[in-house]
Amino acid sequence: MKFISSRGFRFFIFALGMAFSAVLAGAVYQSERTAADLTTFPPPGCMIPVNGVNFHLNCMGSGVPTLILEAGLGESSLSWYPVQSRLAQHMRVCSYDRPGPGWSDLIDSPIEPEHVAKNLHALLNRADIPPPYVLVGHSRGGIYVRAFYHQFPEETQGLVLVDSAHEQGPMHQYHHAAWDYRKQAVLIAVAEPLARVGLVRLMGVANADQHPSPLPAEVLMAKTAVQNRTDTARAVVNEITVMRRGLDPSTPPPGSLGALPLLTLTAGNLIDPKLVEREAERLGKNIEAEKELARIKQAEQNDLALLSSKSLHIIVRNSGHFIMHDQADEFVSAVSEFLKPLALKPGTENLVHHSTGSGQKAARTVELKR
Repeated sequence: MKFISSRGFRFFIFALGMAFSAVLAGAVYQSERTAADLTTFPPPGCMIPVNGVNFHLNCMGSGVPTLILEAGLGESSLSWYPVQSRLAQHMRVCSYDRPGPGWSDLIDSPIEPEHVAKNLHALLNRADIPPPYVLVGHSRGGIYVRAFYHQFPEETQGLVLVDSAHEQGPMHQYHHAAWDYRKQAVLIAVAEPLARVGLVRLMGVANADQHPSPLPAEVLMAKTAVQNRTDTARAVVNEITVMRRGLDPSTPPPGSLGALPLLTLTAGNLIDPKLVEREAERLGKNIEAEKELARIKQAEQNDLALLSSKSLHIIVRNSGHFIMHDQADEFVSAVSEFLKPLALKPGTENLVHHSTGSGQKAARTVELKR
């Protein structure tokens, strides 16, 4: 048997020590920078304890019903910055952070949509924000606001789905979906330990909105700070863990919303075949696969719009996935118009009732052009 030389052993110990020192230094750096970020960028709203977890809630304006904003995967309340204060000129609008992203404490385990909804309901009760509510869900947040309605239908006066995710898609129809989700899960799983030792921060991997953005510089800096937190990476891993269960063909379709007023906003750039083909060619992606994904997305958005018999489906042209950033004017206008007939007179807050029967398969679809 060949034994390692004493010189080789000393080098191995030295290298191991250096690696340990680097990891320790990185962890200290990440901890110190996170603490500094929290001092530099304090939560814009208030921190409210719910069942031992501190939630960040940011409310503006006044009126009934209250508009509740639910962000997408890995996003914080800051994703609503371009539209929240503008909507709050005419109504009460609240954004919040789910556990992990933003300023809310991390719950270090996968959270089902039903539990997200229960957490939000408990937060609103603790903050003394009474129903009725109109909930706005972007991307993955669209699944959470529909889960809220199914658990608290008497408190929900309407829903707005902003380029919402679909429980079954594109995983059931898109043959690349399983591999795409595995790649995404692996990348984020790797990002989490790297975040713990500060490498994600140093490499700028989680820097917010590196493309031209409507967010002011100070908001971009705050968004980058919260996205560089280790808790954010862990929270995204937890959400993707739940999302990947949708790869199971037995995943049930979205539940009916009955006669609940529903506004569905769809990003026009992601379903326009010519734009999709042009973008796929520019990025060197598989053109036919991207066009197939666009067709599936269009079908999913149509399906979501048909969940209620009182539905309006708006396709927002010249907009990517973040409609509230790309077309903030159109977003504010569409949501404000949707809410006008839902505004309640004082003293009528408890008169909100909607049928829970199956919605009629009809939805009015319009296209906003700019």
